[in-house]
Amino acid sequence: LGIKTPVLNIPGCPPHPDWLVLGIADILLNGLPKPEALDKDGRMKKFYGVSVHDACPRKKYFDEGTFAEKFGDPGCLVNLGCKGPMSMADCPTRLWNNKTNFCIGAGAPCIACCEPGFPEVSMPFFAKLPEDTLNRIGLATTKTGVKNNA
Repeated sequence: LGIKTPVLNIPGCPPHPDWLVLGIADILLNGLPKPEALDKDGRMKKFYGVSVHDACPRKKYFDEGTFAEKFGDPGCLVNLGCKGPMSMADCPTRLWNNKTNFCIGAGAPCIACCEPGFPEVSMPFFAKLPEDTLNRIGLATTKTGVKNNA
């Protein structure tokens, strides 16, 4: 098509306002991001460079092997459909609504709304990730949930 205009992807459902405003400000101050500042999907690593799972406040439950059986239970939400292990975004540290909360903090699983192919790659929303996906992202299934392969 011959389009030479650079594209910077700012996904999310909806994208966090900081990602848009700070992304534009960064471009105005520093010019277009260098290739090493972007991930393979054209997202700025400063916003989309860490997995939701790794920064999740419920990760301690995951590490302990404590998995929620129903919504409202303490524990990791991966068995209830959390897609945090496959989602790259700084939601757990950036938070929403003036740093009030985010999906997992409100007791809902991450639906990976920042990932390419959303929503299809995340469906069904409230179902555990398939075994092949868990294995691909370095997690292995146990009787009670998943464990880190490391």
